[in-house]
Amino acid sequence: MPRQMIERIDLKTQTKRALRTYIHTLPSEQNKLPREEELCDLIGVSRVTLRSALDELASEGVVLRRQGKGTFVNRAGLGIQAVFNPAQHFSEVIANSGYIPRIEPLGWTLEPVSDEFARAFSIPKDVDGIRMRKLFYADDRPCVYCEDLLPADIWQDAPIPNNSESLFQLLYARTGRKAAWDKVEIAVCSSQSKAELECFGEKPLLLLKSLIFDNEDQPMFYAWEYIDTDLLSLSQIRRREFTYDRE
Repeated sequence: MPRQMIERIDLKTQTKRALRTYIHTLPSEQNKLPREEELCDLIGVSRVTLRSALDELASEGVVLRRQGKGTFVNRAGLGIQAVFNPAQHFSEVIANSGYIPRIEPLGWTLEPVSDEFARAFSIPKDVDGIRMRKLFYADDRPCVYCEDLLPADIWQDAPIPNNSESLFQLLYARTGRKAAWDKVEIAVCSSQSKAELECFGEKPLLLLKSLIFDNEDQPMFYAWEYIDTDLLSLSQIRRREFTYDRE
């Protein structure tokens, strides 16, 4: 029997999914959600968990929270399937986009780290890093190529894993550290710029270069994510904050 990976879903994520399901059951003319006490009873979670889930849905543009007025459904935001913020695992992004996700691990390699990497992690330039490569598929079509680079001493004498499990979960199991935020540079590159990208054919790809930090604001690893936007379109509702001159 092939190895089966069990999806690990925290309570906040379960609450978000339950809220999304509930929102889709509401008639189109009903935009205001019930009070938090009612939602807690309906879903069966604490107010702390509910507020955390609502905060994330608000950041995704699914709901609008009005001080003193309540929480409202943002109908324009419901149609967004794959969000840029907050970051999601690509398997979830692919599934939310209507495809069946699959991950092909392409292995780990040891290599000297760059000057940029050494500065970011405050480590000597002559140490090694571990580079992990993965290819994500949407309905058996390649859609995302990922490379992650982290300091090799994280694994010390333990064998380097080589499977399709999330690097975030692997690092948590190994070090107890959880990813909290990242700094992202956005660019466009050609699929001909790297040999690993030839599976996409000739086309431009969206490139996200990220440095991921834990909740102690310490760097964990670098990530390069090459995305075929013909298959995955990342969207985001942004707040507009401008200063207007009064006449």
